[in-house]
Amino acid sequence: MEEQVTQLLGEYGWMFLAGSALFLFKSTIESAVEGLKVFLGGDLNTDDVVIFDGRPARVIRVGIWKTTFFLYTIKMNGKPHIDSGNKMSIQNDQLKTHSIEKPLKKLDLSQWEDDDK
Repeated sequence: MEEQVTQLLGEYGWMFLAGSALFLFKSTIESAVEGLKVFLGGDLNTDDVVIFDGRPARVIRVGIWKTTFFLYTIKMNGKPHIDSGNKMSIQNDQLKTHSIEKPLKKLDLSQWEDDDK
């Protein structure tokens, strides 16, 4: 009996080790796969203008692990203009939880008009 167990472990021990490694590194592997999908997919490219969760933004960098955006703040003093903004990096596997739209070539800034007027 002991000989059979030793033989099974010798032949199939690598399967146990591979299964254990997959179980332990599952989230890292999933993040890597999602990151590669975004990085190689071509849906987001550097310098793309997008609408990120209802705010105009520009894609600064698309990496394997995370994507960096510059979110603009639009002010209305007669004519809409970009007042300021902030830089934000998001892990690629978290991008699916956000609304990201790619508008047509020309972005209409008047839709972010202040409601205070």
